[in-house]
Amino acid sequence: MKSSRSEILPVNPQIPDEQAVRRASDTLLAGGLIVVPTDTRYGLMACADHQGALERLLRVKGRNAAHPVALLLRSRDDLNKYGDMTTLASLVADRFLPGPLTMVLRSTRNWPPPRVVNGKIGLRVLDVPLVDRLLGSVGCPLAASSANRTGQKDADSVQEIRAELGDEVDLYLDAGPLTGMASTVVDCSEATARVLREGAVPAEDIMCAAGE
Repeated sequence: MKSSRSEILPVNPQIPDEQAVRRASDTLLAGGLIVVPTDTRYGLMACADHQGALERLLRVKGRNAAHPVALLLRSRDDLNKYGDMTTLASLVADRFLPGPLTMVLRSTRNWPPPRVVNGKIGLRVLDVPLVDRLLGSVGCPLAASSANRTGQKDADSVQEIRAELGDEVDLYLDAGPLTGMASTVVDCSEATARVLREGAVPAEDIMCAAGE
């Protein structure tokens, strides 16, 4: 899917508007790309089971499939469907999810990059009703990445993001400026936890939850 001109819809992430959810869901299921407010910043999203949409997302980002995308899930329990939930992973997930944390686990799915890279998968569970409604409507995980081109700084507003990405994105859901920290990324695929990127969740808190 590639629209001639993208659309911007105002939304409240905590009180999903059914018309906006339906419009966004239709766009995703048709292989489109959307920009969505998360619990941290804006995310560029596509249906994770739509290969063409994933390829478009990578082209818009300006990177190759060796760089993984995170998969957004509806609940903590859904982690078990896609990743190996070891005791360590469960300790971290139970403490911080839903929330601004990306967990890297050994994948239980034989998916090609960028969903699974080197046998690992990145998973998130957001505390955002709008995203939860989208996930329920499309019926599959959403592949998500920061809403910018690789190497560029995070933008605070949809207007800034649209100035950079333009009509390469089919639909923008505008919740106003978002200036939160990016999610913390923690690898729980081995015997000990390893923070790959410190963000909204302090690394010290993760180590404490992991008993390290």
